[in-house]
Amino acid sequence: MPAPMVADEVRQACRIHARLLDAFITLTEQELAQLAPGFAEESLMESLEKMRAARKSYGALGGVVALDVVASNAA
Repeated sequence: MPAPMVADEVRQACRIHARLLDAFITLTEQELAQLAPGFAEESLMESLEKMRAARKSYGALGGVVALDVVASNAA
């Protein structure tokens, strides 16, 4: 099945949204790492889940794919 045509303007907007979501996801993860278990932690986890889903959607439309970079100690 061929990919749908997406206007350059829409693709650009999707890239901007994806970039902003990436930054906000990072900030949220940093804040989450400092929280004790409880309501705020649970709320941020739910927000992260929604932001990651939105990020995937914008990335797909904008031609931007998020990569999880995991450090490895393998030599």
